[in-house]
Amino acid sequence: MAVRLNRFERKARTRGELIAAARRVFMLRGFHGASLDEIAEEAGYTKGAVYSNFADKDALYLAVLDAHYAGRLEAFEGIMLGGESVGATYLAVSRFMAEADAREPDWLPLLAEFVAHAARHESVRSAYLQTRERFLEAIAGMLETSCERHGVALRVSYLDAARASSLLARGLSAERRLDPDAVSPELFVELHTALMHGLTVPAREE
Repeated sequence: MAVRLNRFERKARTRGELIAAARRVFMLRGFHGASLDEIAEEAGYTKGAVYSNFADKDALYLAVLDAHYAGRLEAFEGIMLGGESVGATYLAVSRFMAEADAREPDWLPLLAEFVAHAARHESVRSAYLQTRERFLEAIAGMLETSCERHGVALRVSYLDAARASSLLARGLSAERRLDPDAVSPELFVELHTALMHGLTVPAREE
């Protein structure tokens, strides 16, 4: 027997299906190339359903980004809080980031496209920064917990370290977009691990 959903449950399911469909279309078409008509069709809804859940394409992409960050935080929590040593944690995080990029090589270029768009529209830029900072602050909190557990600290703030990690990943992704042979996943792992080790000091030297 099918379970009957109430109005709020139906709305949440519709929203979730639209976000999932939007991610697929954005990844395929890019931010500017994707249309709300195609996203609605991909999800099996009308364009009106999109507008009843999201103000515009910017808001829909930000919802996709928020869902993406939620998934990443869940994965990072298991990796960063379960490592046997700080070195093992850094290596595992670096490998996860490289593998995630290999699975979805169009994700970071899509994000770069949206960032360039957001930079030209103050309200979108502000909304993006809020979403982005929540993610980085959560990563910083996990990083601090992991460092404390292993008796080390960082030369910079945990938030700055989280930001540096993200900047390295996005920069190397952009380079790979131009020249696929320029940066291998193995090189990324080596560079990212070296970055984190270089920022790490014994806790008494903090």
